[in-house]
Amino acid sequence: MFTTSDICQILGQLAPLPAAESWDNVGLILGRPERPVVRLMTCLTLTPAVAREATAGKVQLIVTHHPLLFRAAKSITSDTIEGQILLELIEAGVDVYSPHTAFDNADLGINQWLAESLGFASISPLRPFPRNISGQHDISGGSGRIGVFAEPQPRQAFLEKLATAIDAKYMEVAWHGSDCVTRVGLACGAAAEYLSDAVQANCDTFVTGEARFHSAVECQSRRVNLVLTGHFSSERPAVVKLARVLAERLPGVECFASEEDRDPLELFQFND
Repeated sequence: MFTTSDICQILGQLAPLPAAESWDNVGLILGRPERPVVRLMTCLTLTPAVAREATAGKVQLIVTHHPLLFRAAKSITSDTIEGQILLELIEAGVDVYSPHTAFDNADLGINQWLAESLGFASISPLRPFPRNISGQHDISGGSGRIGVFAEPQPRQAFLEKLATAIDAKYMEVAWHGSDCVTRVGLACGAAAEYLSDAVQANCDTFVTGEARFHSAVECQSRRVNLVLTGHFSSERPAVVKLARVLAERLPGVECFASEEDRDPLELFQFND
């Protein structure tokens, strides 16, 4: 029988917490470390619908990529949506763990998985960790990834490969550079802050989940191709994969990805 504490240790091996960004809130956020776990559910975002799914399904542990209590809270009441979620989970005996940016950055994490799925000939960190971090807990690499293709990829082929890898229904593209893609900087989620790293690394293309308008304008000025996959699409596939990885490491624990964890955005098109 595995406990929440046991699973936290395994998650810490998959996504070492020192690899998380300094501003993040990662690790066991809610729960009793000694609680036995028979059912575990992963999700990208812990919404009220996901919380109801967990309590109805008698889940003992939720692994949510996006953490609750991201900002300091002075009270937990049903007056807020986050408070309602937390109270429901506490009353149902459900623990909550978030790996967030530790999982983004990990050697087996989201950015590495995405880079590998695109078939690059070489992969390296977009923003390497400082030595005082990379020397701990066998952590190597850094934030984001740079991927280099062995042969230049035509624009259409690259975009189709990317969309297929993350099962994207649509992507936003600002194409201002070469028609072929060779050197790509990528960072999942809302990671336009890594655009400067991609430019410094001479990437012809930068891929992230979402970005502000001014980041697109900057790409235009710098002649860098920008691809916005959507925040959900950039991270959800890895959350599903995490459930499968945990199932392999936790015999006797039913591990599955939430079915209520859905993209809150959809594309609206006018009919001509």
